[in-house]
Amino acid sequence: MRFELPGVSLRLEPLDERERRVVCAELDPYVPSETGHDDQSDVEVVKAGARSRRFVDIQNPSRDGRVTAFDGSVLYFLDGSRACSIPRLDTGAPFRFERDPGFPLPTLMRAALRPTLQLAMLSHDLLAVHGSAVEHDGRGIVVAGWSESGKTEAALALLERGGRFVSDKWTIVAPEARISPFPISVGIRRWVLPFLPRLRRELPRAARAQLLAAAAASATTRPLRRARGSGKIGHAAATAVALADRAALRPSQLARAYGADRPLSSARLDTLAFLTTVSDRDVSARTTDASTLFRRLARSASYERRPFFDLLRRMRFVLPDVPAEFDVRVERREEELLAQRLDAVQLLDVRAPFPTDPRVVADAIAACL
Repeated sequence: MRFELPGVSLRLEPLDERERRVVCAELDPYVPSETGHDDQSDVEVVKAGARSRRFVDIQNPSRDGRVTAFDGSVLYFLDGSRACSIPRLDTGAPFRFERDPGFPLPTLMRAALRPTLQLAMLSHDLLAVHGSAVEHDGRGIVVAGWSESGKTEAALALLERGGRFVSDKWTIVAPEARISPFPISVGIRRWVLPFLPRLRRELPRAARAQLLAAAAASATTRPLRRARGSGKIGHAAATAVALADRAALRPSQLARAYGADRPLSSARLDTLAFLTTVSDRDVSARTTDASTLFRRLARSASYERRPFFDLLRRMRFVLPDVPAEFDVRVERREEELLAQRLDAVQLLDVRAPFPTDPRVVADAIAACL
């Protein structure tokens, strides 16, 4: 299977039918390409050869739940008895992963493949901005900011106002400030649905069932969660409810909820709204300059990739010639590209509490367009 994303190509082989379905879901809204399968790709996931593998250095979990291992030349990510190699990123594309049969593709996608796609894009002068994107009244809008600042919720509120969905969490920015979807699911929190009647009405059945179950779990575990400060059981209950209280939709599912077959494949970026979470209840939006915004955007993206960069730090532990501060170099390159790509884009400083009614945030952004 080969997928063509903006600026980069991904090849995966060989896959059985179940794995093909998993890959198509993970890479939604992109679909397999019918041509170019013999061409070299920027990122490749191939089957590991049949050989005896002996690890000479195993790195057990270090507060991250991960196990890696070194065979004398290559670092591997382990899932039980199955392994997948992690390519060196300082040597340039193609980035090649070799996985054992049965190594879970969703695990590989979350841990390494999506960040690697983003870094491959960077080598072609494209970048993935940590933000959600919609088109509203013909204008492309990216809502960016620190994690858990309300990016998704503000973008959804703009969709309720008639916008068209482009991407969530990450948005690809190409030359001439064109934005495109990045393949990653959309997290819908239960608390936001009362503010989004159209989405609440069109929510897929499985997502609706999950959120109803989360509501029931929230009610039954409330006494434990109130006492979470006094024990591990209460904390575990709070964590479980928080995880269940968010439904994951594929990008195409969200687009269909708002009347489109698929996310918008490309739009001209007009406005970037950077969210800052504040402690008071007021919501404000005003134009701002780029004096610190590009740095904040690049560091927000870097922080989101920290689990992946931690894998590379494990690689430095076993391969001393791997250069240090790779993440800092990526930040600097992204900051340079942001300055180039967003030179003619309206920049907004949006300040709002979180959580809050996302319609108020969307109204503040729309008033500046």
